[in-house]
This record gives sequence, C-alpha cells and structure tokens, in this order.
Amino acid sequence: MSFGYALGDFVLLTQLAWDVVQNSRKACGVHDELTSEVASLHIVLRRLEIEVSKPNSILTRSEDSLDRREELAQLSGDCKRVLRVLHGILEKYNALSEEKRSVTKLWKRVQFGNGEMLDLAELRVKIATNTSALTLFLNLLSIGSQGKVESYMESQGDELREMRRSLNWITASMQAKSPKVGEGSILTTYAGDDKAIWKDFRRELIKEGFSSGVLQRHKETIKDYVMELGDR
Repeated sequence: MSFGYALGDFVLLTQLAWDVVQNSRKACGVHDELTSEVASLHIVLRRLEIEVSKPNSILTRSEDSLDRREELAQLSGDCKRVLRVLHGILEKYNALSEEKRSVTKLWKRVQFGNGEMLDLAELRVKIATNTSALTLFLNLLSIGSQGKVESYMESQGDELREMRRSLNWITASMQAKSPKVGEGSILTTYAGDDKAIWKDFRRELIKEGFSSGVLQRHKETIKDYVMELGDR
C-alpha cells in the first residue's frame, strides 16, 4: 500500500518509529547509536504529525501545497520502508530466548524488497538521512514561502521538480554522514566554490538517475539552488 496523505497515516508512522525505539532499547540498549538515531527520527515524525494536524497548516493552504504534499508522501514512504525492515529484524531478535540471544548475532546483512543489501552501519545512515530529509522539509516549510530558485524549479515541470527533491535528499545524506554539522553549514562551505558544488552534486545526481546532458543543461540552476538552500 502506498503512503497516503492523512493524519492517521502520520500517526501510524510515528507509532511505528516509537515501536522501533522500544525494540532497539531492548535489543541494543538505551545508549546504543541505533537507538539514538531512531529516537531522533521519532522526534521529527512527532513534529511532522503535529504540523499535519493543524487546520491552517501551510501544507494545505499555500499555492504550492500539492507539490509539498507529494514531496512529503515520497519522504514518508521511504521512511516507512526502512522502519518496517528494522522493526521486523528487532522483533525477531527480541523474540529469542536469553540463551539464544547470547550466542546469536543481531546484525547480518539485510536485503530490502528491491534487492538492496545493507549492514548495520548503512541502516543507521539510512535512518539518519530520513531524519535529516524530514527536518529539512519542515524547516523549509516553517519559512512559509519558497525561495526564488526553488519556486522556479517547481514551476518548470517534472524534470526540475524531481531534481530539486533529489538535491534536498543529497543534502540530507551529507548531513547524515556529518551529524555535527547542520545542513546550512554544509552548504555554505561551498560558498564561492562553483567547481566543488558542481563536482559533488553532479556525481550524486547521476547516482539518482539524471543524465549528464540534463545536468549540464541545468548546471547554473543546480548551483544556484544549492547556494539558496545554504542561505535559508
């Protein structure tokens, strides 16, 4: 089932994250890195749930609300997928007897439905990336209006709209891999260095499926959007 846009869906997603927090505490301990990552995600999801519940939320009253809801559904769906895999692993492990748990390794490489294989460290990064992506989404939402470049990309059709979302995801991934640095700080490190922006983000956008020709055509827009994110 696809992730729908209704308050109940966000309530269930927040509850799923809380269940994973509880299972992680039982399997790994309260202070384990995985527990901390999932707990941070739960906090962000709770913040999101509150925003969605507001009758006057910008998600429903702004001119670009449909685009924002579509982006949020995409982010939330990915978050749900990772949490469900993690929930299944922890439930099975915690169901073992104490004796079996003492001799059974919790973490093996896990296969997702699309064939992707991940180990513990990679799962933590996925959780952290989801946390950063949703935080970035909420922070941009709280500003109340789109930036000039963001508005341009949203108005130019599916290609640039998807590219903008991918740039947000790439920024969140960078943040997840550098947790002590905020997304604004990460992006402002590129200030005045067009070559660095182009090299790093071009590489990641190609991984996201954009062709070299498309990226070259929108090169200046990509660089401008990255700098705009850093300034907001």
